[in-house]
Amino acid sequence: MRIRLFHTEGFRIAAIFVAIFAVSAAALAIVTLAVVDQELRSQIVQFANADIGSVKDGYRTQGIREASEVVGQRMASPGASDFFLLQRGSSEKLAGNLAPMAPRTGIVTLPGPKGAETRSVLGVGAFIAPDLYAFAGSDLRAAEMARRRIVRTLIWIFAGALALALLGGLVVSRSFLRRTDEIVTTCRAIMAGNLASRIPMRGTEDELDRLSETINAMLDRIAALMDNLKQITSDIAHDLRTPVTHLRHRLERARDQSSKIEDYDQALETAIAASDDILALFSALLRIAQIEGGARRANFASLDLSALLARLGDVFGPVAEDARHHLSLPPGGPVTILGDRELLTQAFSNLIENAILHTPAGTTVTVGLANRNGDAVVTISDDGPGVPPDEHPKLFQRFYRLEASRTRPGYGLGLALVAAIAELHGASITVESQTGRGFAISLRFPGNPDGT
Repeated sequence: MRIRLFHTEGFRIAAIFVAIFAVSAAALAIVTLAVVDQELRSQIVQFANADIGSVKDGYRTQGIREASEVVGQRMASPGASDFFLLQRGSSEKLAGNLAPMAPRTGIVTLPGPKGAETRSVLGVGAFIAPDLYAFAGSDLRAAEMARRRIVRTLIWIFAGALALALLGGLVVSRSFLRRTDEIVTTCRAIMAGNLASRIPMRGTEDELDRLSETINAMLDRIAALMDNLKQITSDIAHDLRTPVTHLRHRLERARDQSSKIEDYDQALETAIAASDDILALFSALLRIAQIEGGARRANFASLDLSALLARLGDVFGPVAEDARHHLSLPPGGPVTILGDRELLTQAFSNLIENAILHTPAGTTVTVGLANRNGDAVVTISDDGPGVPPDEHPKLFQRFYRLEASRTRPGYGLGLALVAAIAELHGASITVESQTGRGFAISLRFPGNPDGT
């Protein structure tokens, strides 16, 4: 039976840390045992050297008899070695609690005396005279018992830490599994059609919270796009119904009433013009979709906005005069940004054309350019009738037109195209207008780090 809890990423991470801890604890135990064993052996050797030194001092002062008395005194001392031997030659025992043995100098390890619990004796052997050998050492049983206590302690510590680590891993896995289940449940609810579902957040700002926030933002974006798609579908159906209906009626009238070739030619010309308008509508929609998809970002290059606006002033100056408007473009220094020249030309052209088209004769249209804290700000304003504040959020919606009767040409896609171009360039849009107090729209572009 497969237990989900043991197959979560949280449990795997906890298991990895437990394994690392186990290896580290084992290495620490080995090092600790080695250090303790070495320290205990060093201490035994130090005591043995001190005892041998005492026997040597006694021999130098009063000979063998004093050396033997020193051995007896050290055996009775609680801070001395456990075992002693003072022998002459290789077999004559003079003092001590060990049997005679073959003389060995330096640090010596001996088997414990027969019949005793001692397994081995660690000590120091030395000749205190040419034919006089002394040995002092201690039982290694105490060192072995100390090692055993240390091992038991480390095992208990390791077992407790391992149990806590496993418990922590289970808790983390359970929490991780619960939160991922929330994400899966929300995603399945959305797949089932509940687009309003969102992943709950705990406010811990951890990686799962950030993931949930990102997914929720993505879902909000998708929901907005879906709503926008529904609105676009409805607006397309509404805006195309009239021209398509008119086109059909004209063609039917031409079929039923035309009697001369000129009548057919005129009907065809009218049908072609209406078809061109419909195709222009779809071309504008496809252009907006392409821009919103970021496909044109590859065409970005450094460009001077002042030069671009000056050329637009030359183009729209005569247009404004024909409409009895005044187009003002104050001179200014170069302002450089990164952008698509063709798209920006389209955006500014739409804004200037809207200002000319939707304001009465005698209106002054002003195109301004400023550098504010390194950002380029383009402002296109007029002193016309203005737009009510409650209409501002709707201006950039596709197919939205202030004129409800829709007697003027166009489909209400100009400002939607401007908004898409501004978003592609990372520009913010600000609208300032009051009824009867003119209209101003500003686009703030981030400055070109390689330009001025």
